[in-house]
Amino acid sequence: MVIAVVYLVVAVGAAVFYGGILDRQLQGPRLRAAWADGLTAEARCTGLRSEEAQDAEGAPVVHTHPTLEFRTADGRAVSFEERRARLTVAEGEFMTVYYSAQNPESATTLAPSFAPRHARALTTAVGSAFALVTATVLAAFL
Repeated sequence: MVIAVVYLVVAVGAAVFYGGILDRQLQGPRLRAAWADGLTAEARCTGLRSEEAQDAEGAPVVHTHPTLEFRTADGRAVSFEERRARLTVAEGEFMTVYYSAQNPESATTLAPSFAPRHARALTTAVGSAFALVTATVLAAFL
């Protein structure tokens, strides 16, 4: 029984830890902040920057990051480079951006969605449920 309880504590701790890492990797705090105020603007692509990388098999891949410029509701001009979304946009094209009034430089072109908003909670809940079931089975058989 003690082994099952120790396993449960360690596994739930790991689920919470992994949920936090996943949330930061998906840029959850930045995206939630950009979506929180519900502010949108039309942004114009003012430049493109290409970055060479390798995929999982080592093949070369080129990622293009657009620089977008928009005006906030109070008239301030803001420019930022979108690194999160894989966009196919040409210079001069317009697109919708989501931003917060406190930090418009953290704007994003990603529309609000369920997964980035709740990645931490979902990962923690699924991991904790799995840990509970596994600990119950361990307690029953040990």
